[in-house]
Amino acid sequence: MRTVVAVADAGQFQEAAADLSITQQAVSKRIAALEKELGVRLFTRTARGARLTIDGQAFLPHARDLLQAEERAAASVRPGRRALRVDVIGRQLAPAGLLRGFHGAHPAIDLDVVTLFDADAAIAAVRSGTIDASFRALTVPARQLPQGIETARVLDEPIPRVRRRQRGHTRPARRAPDLDARHR
Repeated sequence: MRTVVAVADAGQFQEAAADLSITQQAVSKRIAALEKELGVRLFTRTARGARLTIDGQAFLPHARDLLQAEERAAASVRPGRRALRVDVIGRQLAPAGLLRGFHGAHPAIDLDVVTLFDADAAIAAVRSGTIDASFRALTVPARQLPQGIETARVLDEPIPRVRRRQRGHTRPARRAPDLDARHR
C-alpha cells in the first residue's frame, strides 16, 4: 500500500523509490506483484513516469485509508503517543463516572478504558506500562505494593449492606430525606 501511494504521489517509480529508501527495481516488483494479485493494472507507465489507471484511481483512496489505519493502530500502543489507558472494573460504577467527567472536562485527551478483573493483573499492567492507572479497591496495604506503584484515594463509594431479614421483624418506615437541609 505504501508503495502504491508513494508512486501515485511522486508520479515516478524512481522518485517513489528514493522516498521509500529502496531501489526502483523493488518498487517495480512490488507494484507488479500487487497488480498480479488484484488482476488489474494500477499504473500506466510512460516515458515521463507513472499515471494511475481508472482502477488505480479507485484503489488509491482505500490504500490511503489503510495506511492511516495502520498509523492509528501503531499509535494506539506507542508509549507517549497512545490514549490514556485506564482500568475500571464496572462501567456503571462511580469510578467510571469520574472518567466520564474527566473526559468531558478534557475532550482532547483520548481515553482507552479497559477492564481487568484481577487486582494482581491490574498492578502488573500498571507496573509494565500497559495501562496508566487502575481504579479499584485494593485489599493489599500500600506498603506491600511493588516498588514504583503508588496509590491514592480518589473516591469513597458507599457500599450497600445486604442481610437476611429475620422472621417476625418488620422493616422500619423509611423517612424521606430532607433535601432542603443539605442547602441550608
